[in-house]
This record gives sequence, structure tokens and C-alpha cells, in this order.
Amino acid sequence: MSSNNPSNKNRLYWVDYTKGLAILGVILFHFFQNYPKEINLISILDRAGAKVGYAAVDIFFVMAGFTTSYILLLKNQKNNSEQLEVNWKDWVLKRINRIYPGYILAVVLSLLLYYFFGNRNIQLNFNLLLSIIGLAGYKFQAINPGFWFFTVILEAYLVIPLIFIICNSQPAKILWLGIIGGVITKIACILIDNKSQVYWYLLQNDFLGSYFFQLCLGLYWGIIFWKKSTFRKIDYTVVTGVFTTGLVVYLSMTWQKIDIIYMEGFDILFTPFFFIACYLIFELLSKQQKKIRYILELLSLLGIYSYQIYLIHQPLYFVLFGPLTKTFDVEPYLKVVIVMIITMVLLTFYLFTFIFLENFFWKQVLEKKN
Repeated sequence: MSSNNPSNKNRLYWVDYTKGLAILGVILFHFFQNYPKEINLISILDRAGAKVGYAAVDIFFVMAGFTTSYILLLKNQKNNSEQLEVNWKDWVLKRINRIYPGYILAVVLSLLLYYFFGNRNIQLNFNLLLSIIGLAGYKFQAINPGFWFFTVILEAYLVIPLIFIICNSQPAKILWLGIIGGVITKIACILIDNKSQVYWYLLQNDFLGSYFFQLCLGLYWGIIFWKKSTFRKIDYTVVTGVFTTGLVVYLSMTWQKIDIIYMEGFDILFTPFFFIACYLIFELLSKQQKKIRYILELLSLLGIYSYQIYLIHQPLYFVLFGPLTKTFDVEPYLKVVIVMIITMVLLTFYLFTFIFLENFFWKQVLEKKN
């Protein structure tokens, strides 16, 4: 998902910027989540970062739906058709061909990292086999907990053609289907014991239901944006009203010291607003591009390679944090800064290596085809 349009002329740069901001939120959240809790600040940033991480992942699924319907309509327009027409078999094969090579490469490199540099105990069992092929079950991923994202993306690609068929490609029906599906999932989570593995499976891990609303919202807005080249007044009005309502409830529960699970419904209330806000902010910043050119270029680069970054960053954290935190005998806050700088440098190098290997694979495949 590096681009929402093969034509540079019609490229929506705010899409890249938004994905770049989202993946930045994810890698920072995972940094504080996995960093040893040596000081209270790390625990605080971990708890606060969790909400940022959840919101960022929600944005990715909205973006996945948005770019899917937008690209399909652009392609159909070239074929003089304004209807969303999807050949299910061709669609699925192209999506699998697109996402699996990077995933398999990430699995191999992660296992090599653990073997040579880490101390993670990878057990040979059926769940490991499922994880290797990207279909981990409700017991979660055996290699990298972050790989659940791949499973849900795969589920989304399999379901998208069905959504178009069920809703007859009508945007309003797609949105309502997403709302109904999302609410049903949240109700199921509330009714299940939160200590159960099934609860966490339905809430976040490996199950599309938790992100079905976000996906359908993206499909809906992709169609709207293709028709209008912008969002409408009703979009801004509704999402602001829903967000405000959700925020009042959220703050009220916080004031009453009620335990809040963000993914039990607040994601549905907040995500549309966050997405629209990203669009408005980056459209505004694009007009100031000369002043913040390098920041936008960095966000764009992060967005273009957001899928690859998501796949590889967490295993590197698992391997690095133990040795690095033991190596530097300095003041704890300074140690956090040092470890973060070293980690980001190594992650950048690792990313370029990963991209090189991925491109090398595709080059070999294309040469064999020709």
C-alpha cells in the first residue's frame, strides 16, 4: 500500500503523510511497550502510547479501505465504467501476490534474528505453522505479536469483494454494513469475560470484526472522495458530533475512575474524526511545503514503506532492548535516549536491507517470467 494511485499526477500525498504519521505512532508505542520498565516514565508512556497505537492501526484500516475503492474507481474510469467491478479470483490472487513475499521475508528474518541474537523461545507446534503462513489462530502469533496485522489484512482482502456484492457497491449501504458489523463485534466483546483468550481474539488479535467498521468507512469515503475530490460538509459535521459525544463519555468515565477499554467502542467513535483531522492538517501543511519540506518528505517515506516497517520493527526491539539496556550504565533517562537513537539507526539500516531483499526477490521473479 505504498501509493493510492500509479499516476503521480493524481497522487494523494496526504495519504502517504497520514500513513507515515500512523506508522510513526506505532513504532513509538511499541518502543515504550517493549522497553524494560526501569523508570515510571516508561510505564506512563506505555499506557498513553497504547491509545496512540490503537488509533494508528484504526487509521491503517480506514486507509486500506479508502485506497482500495479509490483505486478501483480510477481504474474503472479508464475503462469507461463508473461501477465498482471486482473479479474476486483475480483480486485475491493479486493481493496475495502483493503482501505475502514481504511477510514471508519478515518471518524468515525474524526467526534468524531470534536464533543468532535473541533469546525468544519459539516452540515448534501447530500455532507456529499457522503463524508462518500468516493464519495464526486465537492463541495469537507465535513469532511476532505484531504479525496479527497481516492476518487481518488478509481477511480484509478476502472480504472486500463480498462487501461490494452484498452492498451492490453503494457507499451508504457499505457504511451501514460497517456500522452494524462493528457494533455487533463490540457487543460480543462486552458480553465475554475479558480474561478469556476469545475476548482478546475478538477485540484485537487476528479477527477482522474489530476493524470491520474502519474498513467499511474507508471503502465508503474512498467512493465519496473519488466523486467529490474532497470530503463533504456532512462528513465534517457528523464525525465531529460523534467524536464530541464519545469524548464526553470517555472523560466522564475517566473522572469516575471507570476502567476504559478503548477498543470496546471508542475506536468507532473516534477514528472517523482522527482520519478527517489528518486530511485537513496535511492539506493545510502541504500549502506550507517549502517551510516543512523535509518533515513532509520523511512522513511520505515512512508512509510509502509503512507495511514493511510494521512487519520488521518489533522483532528488532525484542533482540536489541535487553543487551542495550544492560550495556549502558548511565542515568536511566539518558539511557532511554541513547537506546532510542541506536534503535532508530539500526531500524533504518534494517529497513533498507529488507527493502533491498524484497526488491531483489521481485526482480528475480520478473526476470523468470520474461
